[in-house]
Amino acid sequence: MTSRDHVRADLLSSMASMLSGNTNPLLLAALKTAFPWLSFALIVNWIPEQAEDIYSVLIDLDRIAIVEISRLSSDLADVSVEVVDLNKYKKRRLSIESRRKLEVAIDLMRGNYAS
Repeated sequence: MTSRDHVRADLLSSMASMLSGNTNPLLLAALKTAFPWLSFALIVNWIPEQAEDIYSVLIDLDRIAIVEISRLSSDLADVSVEVVDLNKYKKRRLSIESRRKLEVAIDLMRGNYAS
């Protein structure tokens, strides 16, 4: 199995966990509130900070949702969802690993839209 295959498997596994509510129930609730049609979304980055968790989620071929979830509150009203254009997101300073993960996620998303 290549490293790309491992990344692909990890992305699909994390999506299954997210969509079942196992990753963080507030993440799923925030995404479903902002994007009720969402059935395929890939977590391309997760930054655990002291007071919050920040998830970057590829929601379609054009947009990334940046979801900030406070660790101090379990209220959905305290969750922030920002939508960023995918091309702008790609211009950010991303590690090589993050870029690879994003590219694999885009390929998976293309495959989802093709089916």
